[in-house]
Amino acid sequence: MQPNAQRSQVYSLDPARFPDLNLAGTGEVGVAGYFMDHAVNCKDLPVRTVCSSTCYRAETDTGRETWGLYRVHHFNKVEMFGVTADETGEESSQLLEEFVSLQKEMFSALELHYRVLDMPTQELGPPAYRKYDIEAWMPGRNSYGEISSASNCTDYQSRRLNILYEREDGSLQYAHTVNATACAIPRMIISILETHQTKDGSVHVPQVLQPYLGLEVIEKPKYSPLKYIGPNQHSRPPRPGSNTR
Repeated sequence: MQPNAQRSQVYSLDPARFPDLNLAGTGEVGVAGYFMDHAVNCKDLPVRTVCSSTCYRAETDTGRETWGLYRVHHFNKVEMFGVTADETGEESSQLLEEFVSLQKEMFSALELHYRVLDMPTQELGPPAYRKYDIEAWMPGRNSYGEISSASNCTDYQSRRLNILYEREDGSLQYAHTVNATACAIPRMIISILETHQTKDGSVHVPQVLQPYLGLEVIEKPKYSPLKYIGPNQHSRPPRPGSNTR
């Protein structure tokens, strides 16, 4: 399962010890694998699952936005994954809309300024029959940035992973699969902090998060207790000169 990713974006383990073993770029891979070579009883469809997983992507090797949180090679993400029947052809489309409605509900509760894009065919990877991207306004970038997506893959994945469902008469049919990102942690942090930061540097905590954080406002620190001075940053402070004695 490589959703139209460049091979250079995939982390491979030592081929001498682990032939053809890679690090997953999304939780969708593992959850889809959970259903591999299994038939779901039609009475339980649609199956809705969610997982929290670590994801690995060699995106920073592409030379695009190598600093900051927007493109990182190691991050956590909450992923939604669904398995539906294919009797009318509308089951997976309905689940896709349900997942998108959940995404919109979450991002609205976080008081983000976002937009939903119905992606054109040239923007779809091989697995996707239909795909939505959700972008939030990020003032630090002065542009929208993708924070989530949702895809209806119909039977693309199920045929390759042998995911079926069992009808009431006992016959088997290939299922449809749907996936959607609930929360990609780094970009969610960017969106929340930049959307709710004020001119004095403090951050208003969205009301839905206040019970968890125990704060209404995050005050701007008076100083930086630890400051990164390594090479991977937008602007590097001058280095100290040599100390001659």
